[in-house]
Amino acid sequence: MTPRVVLDTNVLVAALTARHSKAAEVLVLWRAGRFEAVVSDATLSEARLVLASGWLERMGRGEEVESLLQELQSRGIRVSPWPIDDLGLRDAGDLRLVEAALAGEADYLVTADAEVLAARGYGPTRFVTTGELISILSER
Repeated sequence: MTPRVVLDTNVLVAALTARHSKAAEVLVLWRAGRFEAVVSDATLSEARLVLASGWLERMGRGEEVESLLQELQSRGIRVSPWPIDDLGLRDAGDLRLVEAALAGEADYLVTADAEVLAARGYGPTRFVTTGELISILSER
């Protein structure tokens, strides 16, 4: 069974700004069908807000940003999450990621956020770094 993964916006930013990073490798693995990306209206809105804010375009990454956003919208497994309130994360955006993960029955939430990683998981979803996801997928 193909694993399901929620990608934090910080992973998308890292992939676009560092082409030879582990985050960029995660996107390559997604595009190769090694996992399915789970998205919600809230996670797509956050990605668009952060990625399309103009600073990446000034770095010459405007077309890549738009392409990635379109790809997430068209290829992502879109879910309608329900609120959770017992995880204790300070950032509402992080909670939206976890909610999408639960609604999409995601195996992993990939992030560089220390607070999220410290929780290590919620329900059936494990919180992992890009490097951890790459290792997990290489074992499959």
